[in-house]
Amino acid sequence: MKQLLLLFFGFSFFGACFVKAPKNPLGDSILNMLIYRCKAGIDPGCGSGTTDPNKPVPGPTEAGVCSDTPLQVIQPSEWSKVQDELQAQASKGSSGPPIATTFGTIPDTSAFSGAVLGKNGKIYPIPSSSSNFIELDPDTNTFTTIAPAPGAFAWFGGILAPNGNIELIPADSFTFASLDPVARTVTNYGTSSGGASFAGGVMAPNGNYYPMPSNTITFSMIDPIARSQTNFGTVPLSLAYSGAVLGPNGKIYLIPARASQFAELDPTTNIRTDFSSFLFSFDGKFSGGAIAPNGKIYVAADNYSFFMQIDPNVPSFTLLDPAPGGINQYSGMVLAPNGKIYGIPFEATSFVELDPSTNTLTYFGTAPGGGAWMGGILASNGKIYGVPYNANTFLEIDPKANGRICDAILQSAYLNKF
Repeated sequence: MKQLLLLFFGFSFFGACFVKAPKNPLGDSILNMLIYRCKAGIDPGCGSGTTDPNKPVPGPTEAGVCSDTPLQVIQPSEWSKVQDELQAQASKGSSGPPIATTFGTIPDTSAFSGAVLGKNGKIYPIPSSSSNFIELDPDTNTFTTIAPAPGAFAWFGGILAPNGNIELIPADSFTFASLDPVARTVTNYGTSSGGASFAGGVMAPNGNYYPMPSNTITFSMIDPIARSQTNFGTVPLSLAYSGAVLGPNGKIYLIPARASQFAELDPTTNIRTDFSSFLFSFDGKFSGGAIAPNGKIYVAADNYSFFMQIDPNVPSFTLLDPAPGGINQYSGMVLAPNGKIYGIPFEATSFVELDPSTNTLTYFGTAPGGGAWMGGILASNGKIYGVPYNANTFLEIDPKANGRICDAILQSAYLNKF
């Protein structure tokens, strides 16, 4: 009876979840564990069960970075915990060499450009010229059509919003858009100039996301909750950037396509700082990148003859091993739980594994070329999924990683973007 009264007292008076979470919930009393679970959002019965995304980002929990929200994860103060978790999983190594396979059939050409991992663990490819939105289940390697899409090179990349919606970045579309994966509806908002206006983007610690200017003349900051748009600054030239990566310091690192310099964008001031100039500008130098457990950023070779490493601490770049050569080689880089990074082949005819601990590249398998896949995403099963552009089939790269990256980091802007 005493224990029952104690539980009743705890639920009645501590329902607001203001008690400090125990450092080890499994080793404390039942009451403390219930309070901890309530505070961490594990149980749905605490308070209203909803969070207002317009409120300031709350401080991280004390239970570890994997109990944070994806937006809390990307606060610069949390990077040391994120890094520890990534390094812990990477230290578990791999059970064998990576394997690349394909599955499914997509009839469209120029079908998708990038993908976003949803809060439900499903993958949402971003329609370029595909006539449909689809939902890919990485547990079964099956996909379902969920809504019609306009085609005509509508969007290029996307991000996961704090409310769970998938935000679509316009290429030839004249609006931004938000896909609700639960209601399976698409809402247009904002304005875009069309004509390959943006190419990829990334969420910032302030809760806004930044699409990367390609053929537009200004930068944009998008509030995905208010669905509002703020334009700022000027873009150095047309077809400037292709993707971006969020650094450990909370700044965004722009990947140059035609731009003659890398750039660092500070979301606290919306000021762009260029660094590390090239001798001259030419189209399609790089396309996308990924952050590694060492805090460095690795950039995919598009038309450029080398892969690159960006050090956000300086900032500066370092040439790595040569790429295979040719045009439009890779489109995007994806971090796996084993700490290695995998390039997504576009015109390249082999897959590539980059080891950030040694900065060496290993090529494996055979890719079809012909603009096969455009970007990829890591799923909770530890496998990487490339989305078809012209390949007419999905790509699955199994890095044979022994570790797994928790959902909070998987869904965060460090990994979940194109």
